[in-house]
Amino acid sequence: YGLTETYGPAVVNEWHGEWDGLEKGLRVARKARQGVRYAALEDLTVIDPETMEETPADGETLGEVMFRGNIVMKGYLKNRKATDEAFAGGWFHSGDLGVMHPDGYIQLKD
Repeated sequence: YGLTETYGPAVVNEWHGEWDGLEKGLRVARKARQGVRYAALEDLTVIDPETMEETPADGETLGEVMFRGNIVMKGYLKNRKATDEAFAGGWFHSGDLGVMHPDGYIQLKD
């Protein structure tokens, strides 16, 4: 999963071999997750965009997926207002709703 603004694949679903032995429904649920940050991305999290606090890693609490790092764009060309909005609070706001699971994997929900 990624966006043009995050240089494409910023998040990968890194498969764990032990997941192969899970019951089919649990395996499918793991495959539905977008994953963990790509090695070149500094940070990835799910944040409440109103409070800018990280959501609990409970797989249920919705927030906005946000990125930080040198593979994230610097801003929108000649559009300071859009750039300031996109980076409010020091994170790139993806606009995507998601949850954080206890194992650190994110899953989009919109």
